[in-house]
Amino acid sequence: MTGFVGKSGDESETERLAALFARAPFEEAGWDRALKTLASMTGSSRAQLLALGDRHTAFNWVTDGDQIFLSEFEAIGGYRPDVNYRVAATRPPLELSWEVHYAAARAVSTNEAYLDYVRRHEAEFGVQMVLSQRPGVMFGLAALHGGSDGATTEVQREVFRRIGPTVLDAIRLQDAIEHQGAALLQGSLESISSAAILLDAVGKVCGMTSAAQALLGRSTLQVRGGALHAVRHDIDFLLQSRIAAALDGSIIGPADLWMRTEDTLILLDVRTLPRHDWTFGFSPRAIVTLRTPLAPNLFPARRLAEAMKLTGAEAEVVALLTQGHSRKTVAQMRGVSVQTVVAQLRTIFQKCGVNREAELVAIARTVIEMASR
Repeated sequence: MTGFVGKSGDESETERLAALFARAPFEEAGWDRALKTLASMTGSSRAQLLALGDRHTAFNWVTDGDQIFLSEFEAIGGYRPDVNYRVAATRPPLELSWEVHYAAARAVSTNEAYLDYVRRHEAEFGVQMVLSQRPGVMFGLAALHGGSDGATTEVQREVFRRIGPTVLDAIRLQDAIEHQGAALLQGSLESISSAAILLDAVGKVCGMTSAAQALLGRSTLQVRGGALHAVRHDIDFLLQSRIAAALDGSIIGPADLWMRTEDTLILLDVRTLPRHDWTFGFSPRAIVTLRTPLAPNLFPARRLAEAMKLTGAEAEVVALLTQGHSRKTVAQMRGVSVQTVVAQLRTIFQKCGVNREAELVAIARTVIEMASR
């Protein structure tokens, strides 16, 4: 590379490594290539880039790390400082921690399960750096040394120290790219008037449509500390369980959760979004959609009320019937008794000049269809 003429070999190699990280957000397998080069330059068995949340691991990229390595990390709670002495030994952003700091943390508390884990996977020693830290998530870079690698040297730690700011810049670039994708997804959901809330890999709200915002309130849902919570404790417990399952991809089948309030009934549906390789978790990882039985019917109900000379309540009953709901279901959705719905239908039949529900529904569907043209 002609740009490195006149520079020492170490400087040239470090600049080459910096260039790999700078291109990583834009190249296929770019992050893997850069991390493997970092591992080679620091004499490490593996290099690692990860993000740790309060309750989740947003991502954990380890070069040449198999699925067992990653799943065991989650199983023993490797993101917790009382388990992982590396987390306990973290220092302020862009400052190094290495074996001397690990030893100090282990002297205070040693988790035998984690110690056994790192020894079996040749990752007991090494050097690390917190790249950035913000509420709820920490981004870190590490070089993992096993017994055969030995402890890190000052030269290896200097490579780490010099490359840290470049890696942080690359993370910020990928952050911008992934957030742009989240904004595009939110815009698409807005265009179809979907009430949806997007969650990132650590369960923080990273996008919300205006329709979903309108359903938040003192008796339904709130965003606290960046996370979505149901106001009722029993519902919130179920909601958090579903969110956790969606984030780790273990949701199987429907994830519906009904939430009844004094004013309405809301159906919460929590789903895992498709995942991509080499994502930082900034992009949406799960989606919570909110649906109310009556909200989608407000437009046709208004049209029915105008065309058929019905009251607002009567029009809502007819709108729900046109969707195929039974009288019992209509009563449940509206929070009234079946007898009330039957009494309303008698009045509606008289106003519309029909004798049967099927006739009423046929007329109503025609009115809705005409109004939608």
